[in-house]
Amino acid sequence: MPSDEFKRIVLANGLTILFQPMKHAASMAVGLFLKEGSLAESNRELGYFHFLEHMLFKDSETRTSKEIASEIERVGGVLNGSTSREYTQYYVVAIKDKAELAFDILSDMIFRPLFREEDIKIEKGVVIEEMRSYEDAPDDFVYDYYFRNIFKKSPYGRDIIGTKESVTGITRKSIRKFYEKHYFPANMVLSVSGNLKWEEVIKLAEKYFFFENPKGKVSSPVVIKAPKKSFTKHLEKRKIEQFNVMLGASGVPRDFRSVTVIQLLSTILGGGMASRLFQNIREKEGLCYSIYCFPSFYRTTGLFSISCATSREKANRCITLVLEELRAIVRDGFLAKELEDAKSNQLGGMAIGYELPENRMNNIGLQDIYFGKYYPLQARMDALKSVTLPELNAMAKKIFSVPNLHLSCVGDMKDSEFQKIPTKL
Repeated sequence: MPSDEFKRIVLANGLTILFQPMKHAASMAVGLFLKEGSLAESNRELGYFHFLEHMLFKDSETRTSKEIASEIERVGGVLNGSTSREYTQYYVVAIKDKAELAFDILSDMIFRPLFREEDIKIEKGVVIEEMRSYEDAPDDFVYDYYFRNIFKKSPYGRDIIGTKESVTGITRKSIRKFYEKHYFPANMVLSVSGNLKWEEVIKLAEKYFFFENPKGKVSSPVVIKAPKKSFTKHLEKRKIEQFNVMLGASGVPRDFRSVTVIQLLSTILGGGMASRLFQNIREKEGLCYSIYCFPSFYRTTGLFSISCATSREKANRCITLVLEELRAIVRDGFLAKELEDAKSNQLGGMAIGYELPENRMNNIGLQDIYFGKYYPLQARMDALKSVTLPELNAMAKKIFSVPNLHLSCVGDMKDSEFQKIPTKL
């Protein structure tokens, strides 16, 4: 079993520092998590967190955007960021000897942005093109379309990227004000993993991240009231060859036990080539190239989703068979052998992923944000092993307890044909 040592400290400015050493790793990873994402935006700020993520890769007080990228790429490192509904992340992965450079670049980006008018203008164009790329790719578009439809007017249903109107309306003043409102040390978690020493991590964190926290500012992530889900049917008509399908069942909010159980359920149902959906719908029937399912966990709600792409002619049959599979699970439950194999799959994947500093950095960061505590690898493995068949089957009945699945599709189909597609469970 690899070392599971873990360190946590909160600096005087409110910044949380997390560290997990990997004594035999040649690389290291450092990530800065902001404890907020698109759910914290007002209706006039749609897409601001995502736009800010873009802007922090532009010129800083000490480096141009090209210098930021080239200094990391020159040493074979990776620099990236992402925006989600409940958090925003920036991270660097590099060889262990370049740890100070990683801390320096990350700090420079996040605490010294210039927000120049010309950069804002250019990045508006970049984000609009990003929107267009999603809209032109049906397999990407259907995912956002699905969230809009199942969550309707709730903030959970809004596109993380914002709208063309909200993005084009961004000004230097508005984005700077938004940045100052959300980006402060007490609202951040700095997560580190790799072949480093704790004393070295603290020294680098204090050198590069000990910026003053505005007086009175504390982290208070927005918690949105659990939204009602709409289990209805929606079709976006497009003259394309494939028919892209998103099916939605109920889900649960993020908590340690629920995540453990549902990940096992997802593995059995649609987590790989040996899963029920892949074997019964692709392999036996040849109705689609790929089919899979995935859970989504948030603080107050969750989703369980099934995705596939098929032809217009096969769509009804494909979805009918998915429904039959779900009914059989609710009626008869899973098999003991399926649970045993899913546990083995999850334990293996967990152990393999644990070998990468980037994965450990992400894991300890998200655990701190969502659970406020650290579950070591052994505790997570023990939790997986402890899931019983009755517990798994009870969770399946809970998730698939809705009368109808939600259905959002993108493709070339007449309304009359679409309405014939069943969704009743």
